[in-house]
Amino acid sequence: MKIRSHRAAHAPFITRWIGAGALVIACATLSPLARAEISFAPNGAGLTIGDGNNVTVYGAAIHWDSLCSCPALKQYGFDTRLVAQVAYWRGREHPAERNSLWDVSLIPMLRWTAPQIGTVRPFAEIGIGAHLLSATRINTERNFSTTFQFGDVAGMGVAFGERQRYELGAFIHHISNAGIKEPNNGITYFGLMLRTTLP
Repeated sequence: MKIRSHRAAHAPFITRWIGAGALVIACATLSPLARAEISFAPNGAGLTIGDGNNVTVYGAAIHWDSLCSCPALKQYGFDTRLVAQVAYWRGREHPAERNSLWDVSLIPMLRWTAPQIGTVRPFAEIGIGAHLLSATRINTERNFSTTFQFGDVAGMGVAFGERQRYELGAFIHHISNAGIKEPNNGITYFGLMLRTTLP
């Protein structure tokens, strides 16, 4: 008799919750696109660097702000952001079957901005989105099984400079396929981000 693992029994449940969360954030963020209310020119760009599970991640991103008018959110300091990123992953295990890969992601974010404190303005953000990897393995045994992955990210930092055009912050990012296929090793890494508003 085959006994189902605890992890396998909950995989469809977890997948549904991640999918539902991604759908809610995406709908709130992307709804103005259907009505052609926004420009496709990005509002800002940024660089990220992260490290976790013996993998270093270098990323370059662009983002679009305030894609949802959502007055009920904005009155409490919340706003939306859509982040598109290309990242290069460098594995540090040697020897390894594969020690690098590329990652393209699109993540709708929900952001909260605090009142200004002196010359800076703190913020916090969370997001759930999608990743497409160039390979399903990195390092010796880290196997993702699928090139399509979900990504959950949470971060915080401060905006500063003229009109708070720069952002400096830290984040944690988890990437996995939510049990679509096993093995599902996933990866979790901590990182730093530096962003600027584009002219």
